[in-house]
Amino acid sequence: MELLRSDGARWNAMVNKRLDGLDPFVIAVRTTGIYCRVGCPARTPHRENIVFMDSAGQAREAGFRACKRCRPDAGDLSPWRSARDR
Repeated sequence: MELLRSDGARWNAMVNKRLDGLDPFVIAVRTTGIYCRVGCPARTPHRENIVFMDSAGQAREAGFRACKRCRPDAGDLSPWRSARDR
């Protein structure tokens, strides 16, 4: 049951593009083979196509590659912000 609450909170964070007190995580998309950070400007994937992972390393080990837009492998996993928002 805790896992479901955790996934629900992570889904909300992804959709709202804010961590809101959650530990950083990445979103891996099964259909594309790509993982992103919270706040990525890419289109929101369908819920059934995503897997939440605790780290970029975990996503890489599972065979996913880093998103070229939000670059989740470049430093910390704080939510992505455009240069305009920084």
